Amino acid sequence: MHSASSASPRITAGHIQLARRFVSPLFFVIAFALAVPALAAATPYKVKNLTAVSGPSPFAAGCPGALSDATNITDRELETAIAVNPANPRNIVATWKQDVGPFDGTRSDLIGTSRDGGKTWERRTIPGLGICTGGTADSPSDPWIAAGGDGTFYFGGLAASLATEPPTTAVVASHSADGGRSWTVPATVAAPLPGNEQSAVTGSPTRAGHAYAVWANFVFDFLGTRTNTVEFSRTTDGGATWSAPVLIDETTLLALDQAPKILVLPDGTLLAEFARADFSSGIPLGSIQVARSTDEGRTWQPAVQASSKAVFVFQDEFGEELPQPGYPSAAVGPDGAVYIAFEDSQSPSSGAVGVLRSLDGGRSWKAIALPGITAFAFEPAVAVDTHGTVGVTWYDLRNDRIGDAALTADVWFAASDDRGESWRQSHVAGPTDLRVSPLPLQNRVGEYQGLAPLRRGFAAIFTLGAPQARSGVTDIFFAQIGPGCDNDRDEERGC
Repeated sequence: MHSASSASPRITAGHIQLARRFVSPLFFVIAFALAVPALAAATPYKVKNLTAVSGPSPFAAGCPGALSDATNITDRELETAIAVNPANPRNIVATWKQDVGPFDGTRSDLIGTSRDGGKTWERRTIPGLGICTGGTADSPSDPWIAAGGDGTFYFGGLAASLATEPPTTAVVASHSADGGRSWTVPATVAAPLPGNEQSAVTGSPTRAGHAYAVWANFVFDFLGTRTNTVEFSRTTDGGATWSAPVLIDETTLLALDQAPKILVLPDGTLLAEFARADFSSGIPLGSIQVARSTDEGRTWQPAVQASSKAVFVFQDEFGEELPQPGYPSAAVGPDGAVYIAFEDSQSPSSGAVGVLRSLDGGRSWKAIALPGITAFAFEPAVAVDTHGTVGVTWYDLRNDRIGDAALTADVWFAASDDRGESWRQSHVAGPTDLRVSPLPLQNRVGEYQGLAPLRRGFAAIFTLGAPQARSGVTDIFFAQIGPGCDNDRDEERGC
């Protein structure tokens, strides 16, 4: 999602309320009581390199003509996703929000491309995505990236117009057939509407030219005049055109679906995973829902509930909201096992990351808790490598010190070779200060980070502030995480 500041005289309070991200006490994490697996004593995974992906903003002069552009903050990068080319694992592509304002307005989404396994990166723009790159949208947002089995990369995102009342947002998609070097002018997946939010895209691992887009459409409306939906579209021609939207799920009047993702099982079945907040009981209740399609998204079976719990919202020692939950991450292993990672912190001083696992194509689920997390934890990302190893990254506050001026977070990683029954934990990056980014803001580092599988190990992407950031208050960083490998030859031997 995105929003704009009211500093522009053309932007009303109504614009701000409708356009800002709805991360609030209404948004949640989700879990049953979790069985805690063992923290394995085996050698943990290693970070092979930690590299800055972002750099000086290409829009330092701003975007003349974009509404509320003056409130955007040059060199403030947040909210990143990553994908690896199955045909060439050294080809990695990332995306993030560039020049984000205090109310989440954004000058553009950027692309980072690596051809050497993440050692070096080139930054790209998507032509026509927004005013900054020759288009008409005031504020592109919610960037997502995916790779198809044929090597095509797909970008999905939002393109917002702030000139209307209320503001409207189109769901858009672009694609690259040359490893991320060049990108097409975005196609419209869903026409501009006030409630379009949180789009994501998934490439088919087996069907060349096929990819799938999913998004939420919601507004805050407790007057009983509309419900909220999760919608789907697909392309069969490599992203040139997209099908008319198909309804996956429609909630009750007092519920909200959000943050959907599409997963592709080995037999071609599609799973739509999304989070739900239900306010009908007076106490917000959160759940993770999963719907199935066996005809490539043309029709969808009713969603099943994978987990549920009450919603908690916490503040840090400075009286500011800690990052809010509601953006679960999901992945499929080569054996068809499905994993969903989510926040499950119970207080501002204790935390947990939960993992849901399904071995029957999303019909039933087992809950697992990552062991060894002793502090508030947030924004997990999950992936499964080609050997079936499950990896999870997250932030937590275990190294924060009450009473100093900083809110200190680190990025961590855990791996399981036995479908989540035991885990090895490693430090990835940090400590970094979450308070360096100007307030108000959404979740300090954006609402999600990224993790993608390599042949052996994982490609992680995340946001860091001081002291790691070099260009502005935040930067986007890449880490290659492997199982104790000292060099590429060891990795090929499966160390």
